[in-house]
Amino acid sequence: MLPIIDSQTRESMLLHFRKQPYKPKKKQALIPNLERDLKHGWLLKILAQIDRCLWGRWDYWALCQAIPAHAWMRWKMEPMLAILENRKLEKLPKFVIEETLPAEPIPQIEWQHSPVAEAMLDNTLNCIPQHGEWKTWSAWDYLEFFLDWVLFAFGHPAYKILPKEPVGCKGASMRLYQMFDLSILMLYPEDYMGRLLPQICGKTAQKSSGFYPTPLALCQFMSKLVSGDKTERTSNFNEPACGTGALMLTQSNYCLSGVGQDVERTLLKCALFQFYMFSPWLAIPIWWLGQTDLLLGNSLSSERPQSMNAAYWYDEWFEPVDSSTQDRTDRAVEPEIILGEMSEVIELNEPPSIHSNPVVQEVVKGKRRPKKKTTSPHQLTLFNLDDF
Repeated sequence: MLPIIDSQTRESMLLHFRKQPYKPKKKQALIPNLERDLKHGWLLKILAQIDRCLWGRWDYWALCQAIPAHAWMRWKMEPMLAILENRKLEKLPKFVIEETLPAEPIPQIEWQHSPVAEAMLDNTLNCIPQHGEWKTWSAWDYLEFFLDWVLFAFGHPAYKILPKEPVGCKGASMRLYQMFDLSILMLYPEDYMGRLLPQICGKTAQKSSGFYPTPLALCQFMSKLVSGDKTERTSNFNEPACGTGALMLTQSNYCLSGVGQDVERTLLKCALFQFYMFSPWLAIPIWWLGQTDLLLGNSLSSERPQSMNAAYWYDEWFEPVDSSTQDRTDRAVEPEIILGEMSEVIELNEPPSIHSNPVVQEVVKGKRRPKKKTTSPHQLTLFNLDDF
């Protein structure tokens, strides 16, 4: 049982911590020769503990991940029951949804910008170069290093190795370790990456200056207008130009699954970084819902986009039942995981429909099984997939 904190208590703690004076760290005060053996996923537990006191979203995510044994059995019997009852097969039976999702609604995030939090993130990036500021011609290299570093710290399976420090930035990893303050960002949720990136667009000829993020306040209005109180938690949405994920962040107050796509890999990393902090079900998909991913590619072209998130998680969690007869490198686990109708930015006015992805269907049919061993420290510990 998770030590769930009620919403009233969390609200009191949020107000309490916001009233406390914040003392920003200074680069001059950092220990120059600090050494720490940073493990893959070391920051995820800290993130979950902070969130438990402030928003309760990671606890909610964990409750959504584990299907009760009786619901899982009902799902496996669905093909036979559909034949006996002379009806259409449900890829994801309503019974499974009702028996798995918590009775409580999605914990709501209250978006509030903080200049102090933005300054902390800016100072953190300034710690990467040994001298000067990060907003130079090498700004995108510094940003890429920070994103790879923090996604490694969060334990994402695509970032299992501590990234190599940029040229002339010796000791940058330990400086980030000392300067980066996750708590102040969690206290004041906002699309901070969408605020920082326009400041460096055009700093190098390799990057286009055509990034115009939608203000989070406008995203809140759009999500409330489209979703309001009529949207089911299992509804999914599509954002064909997600950028740093602002619209997806606000939509996470209403939905537990969604797909974002963009042509710029760095922007998708920014979105993934912010999903970890504020929208865990978009960072680590609720495996049985499917329809959640970040895709790299042009939404207007017919080319198959590349999965930047979900494909890594399903590959981390599941393996073929008979690995000797199946080539794991030839599995279609990228666009098929989440691709559905993508003709509109958000499709929430239609009745909720779940198109469970092929990987999940293979698990249901017994063609795949949860891995017994995993190299990632937090896999199969935040929830138990062995209860199938």
